[in-house]
Amino acid sequence: MTRQEKGLWTAVIVLTLGMLVMGTVMAMHGLRQGKDEADASHDANTEEGSTVATINGEVITDKEWTEALKRRYGSELLLQMLNRKAVYAEAIERKLIVTPQEIARELAAAMDGYDSEKSYFDEMKSQLGLSKQELELEAGYRLLLEKIATIGIQIKDADIEHYWTEHREDYVSPEKYDLSIIVVKEEEEADSLLYALEKGEDFEAAARSQSTDSFSRDAGGRLGWIERNDPFQSEEILQLAAGLDIGDMAGPVQVEEGYAIIRLNDKEERQVQSAEEVREEIRMQLALSQADPLPQVEQMLRNKYEAVILSEIPAS
Repeated sequence: MTRQEKGLWTAVIVLTLGMLVMGTVMAMHGLRQGKDEADASHDANTEEGSTVATINGEVITDKEWTEALKRRYGSELLLQMLNRKAVYAEAIERKLIVTPQEIARELAAAMDGYDSEKSYFDEMKSQLGLSKQELELEAGYRLLLEKIATIGIQIKDADIEHYWTEHREDYVSPEKYDLSIIVVKEEEEADSLLYALEKGEDFEAAARSQSTDSFSRDAGGRLGWIERNDPFQSEEILQLAAGLDIGDMAGPVQVEEGYAIIRLNDKEERQVQSAEEVREEIRMQLALSQADPLPQVEQMLRNKYEAVILSEIPAS
């Protein structure tokens, strides 16, 4: 599995985890519903469960809510619960562990492209309702499953070195720039604005009032972190940024929409992964390419630990 494929998997699994979290509500309320139904033998008024919402004089009961959640998420959630129990049982049997460092590296790959670690976790929380701990648990599960899938697969050192030689740039984090930008239509206007900024005019205020770049204007010109080889950014902008010190402004430079002035807010130097980390990552990638597909491994483990679904799940 390539780093790009792993990034795509991360996006998919985050969405899946969002479904799992929503489905957990179903499970919790299903347990509570079981208690409600037991109490119903003593009180007929609780037969349909407690009221969870009302609209236009009508009620939605706990039972109706639970059944709707079961129909929508029941089979997927139950399968995921069985998968996790099977994988954890296998990990215990084989004495496999996932270290905090491994989880941290997995999440760091998922954070690539975000302004900061905080912005990544804030986005996951606001968009999917997922906490840092939930994301860490999902990353740990994925890593355990990969270790189980690749047990017994031997990768030669020569194959690792050959792959590394062919994909060396994949294991290098390029230089990154935290940029702000103001775009105006005319070069003379840009010259005048740059002079005013150098004399102390507020960059954010000028961006909001004068920039024609709709993407960054409302954020005070902030573009966020951009890699040196970003294919979606103007090469002229990237070259200009490469020569700046933090806090410096430069321009105007011609762009598709007119003329741009940029400011370098922060900078991260080019980083190279350690040889030990790279070799282990490549070993796992090559091993996974030879292993059974992960869903098939999950099914094999369910069979091994005799997973049986005893309750009928309502049709979606």
